[in-house]
Amino acid sequence: MDILKIMIAAFSATNIMTTFSYLISVTYNKLFKEPVMLNYILNGVGISLNGKLKKAEGWIAHYIIGLFFVIIYESIWRYTDIKFGWISGLAFGAVSGGIGILGWHLIYRLPDKKPVAPLRDYYLQLFLAHIIFACAVVVAFKIFKYDPVQHIQDWSG
Repeated sequence: MDILKIMIAAFSATNIMTTFSYLISVTYNKLFKEPVMLNYILNGVGISLNGKLKKAEGWIAHYIIGLFFVIIYESIWRYTDIKFGWISGLAFGAVSGGIGILGWHLIYRLPDKKPVAPLRDYYLQLFLAHIIFACAVVVAFKIFKYDPVQHIQDWSG
């Protein structure tokens, strides 16, 4: 596992996903911004950072979640028979989108003060954003010429 490449892929893919969400949010004048939504949720359940990091906590959480997903993708590619590439990337994006929707559905119920967001529309946007995220991970790995399956074979040979 090349953690630096994984971290750069996660950072880049999260940026691309978030840019998509912000563009959709501005285009339709609706709250679809994951970091803003995460701030609402974190503050609503009493999890809050102090000082200058307070406004960044949603972003920090979003990047940590993105890194978590990339580590899972890389591990699946590396340790299963699922081949690295566009088809598995699209499938990972669809599954991640479903997990994201389920996760938001559950955590959205936690705080008393909820963000004002049309959930059905948000979930559709979130699903598409995760597909974009996973494809961005594939692009990042291809830019680095990093194939998780090939990488493990290099170590064993």
